[in-house]
Amino acid sequence: MLRRSIRLLVGVVISLIAIYFCVVGVDYASVWGYLRQANLVLISLAITSVGLNNVAKAMRWKLLLGKRGATVPLWHLLQLHLVGQMLNQILPARIGDVSRIYLVGDLGIARSFVLGTIALEKIIDMACYVLIFALLLIMIPLPAWIRQPAYALALVTLAALCGIGVLFFFRRFSGLPKWVTGLIPVRLRDQTEMIIGDALESLHVLADRRFGLRMTLLSTVIWITAAFTNYFILWALHINVSSMSGLFVLFVLMAGINISSVPGQIGVFEYLCVLSLAVFGVDQAPAISFGVLLHVITYLPPLVAGALAIWGTGPAARSLRPKVSETPHV
Repeated sequence: MLRRSIRLLVGVVISLIAIYFCVVGVDYASVWGYLRQANLVLISLAITSVGLNNVAKAMRWKLLLGKRGATVPLWHLLQLHLVGQMLNQILPARIGDVSRIYLVGDLGIARSFVLGTIALEKIIDMACYVLIFALLLIMIPLPAWIRQPAYALALVTLAALCGIGVLFFFRRFSGLPKWVTGLIPVRLRDQTEMIIGDALESLHVLADRRFGLRMTLLSTVIWITAAFTNYFILWALHINVSSMSGLFVLFVLMAGINISSVPGQIGVFEYLCVLSLAVFGVDQAPAISFGVLLHVITYLPPLVAGALAIWGTGPAARSLRPKVSETPHV
């Protein structure tokens, strides 16, 4: 409890500092002017891009679930994904990802297996992030404040990929769970072996030759739609900058996703947008306008959709509603 309170306090302080640096010396009339003159057609396209991004993520998750998820409708997985997105926005410690593990577990799929698919999903995104970093390094001079953390993330990603490779190689040997659980008390050994076995089974999709192509296609769609959301907002606000700006903003925002702040990254999100666009010579007022509008468009639709998934009608909503009211225990 004390740790949560300290973390919340630190988050509030960081958000307040970020808000201060965003608004100090800004011309509020100019910010409102940019927002008022925004192109509604391009804003609609940005919202559509957010929707397509979430559908592609649900499709990729279904692909990762493989044969075990074959009987789960895509629409149901999309609902669960949106609930997870909503909880990630309003609660700390990526609770939304934990909720997905528990909710899909209620469909008869082992929770340790689901955990493996979500871990694999995160590692794939990290690999895509490193590829974007490599592209940006080639195309534009990156400032040191983002280049150095990105190098560190690249090393972590390489280590994670090597770890996945080792686990994928050993997954076929039934002795691996026994070797791992050799020091565990006998009364817990069988259950532990089953949990580890289920988690390792999530890697079986990697043996499918078609999996790599489909995963690459869906991951490309996910990152392209995320980048185009940024571009649509830039164009809607008539901010004329380099063709790499939208991709760079996405890169910085993803790097800052784990910065402690209040729920929804209020303040931190906008300040990261200001920092990113400053690299391309964009003034503070249009950069804040961009940050505010992008924040609303990327956070509000999944928030509303997640709430509707919980409190709507139909079998999916009925299975979701009682679970999100409970505090998950890992």
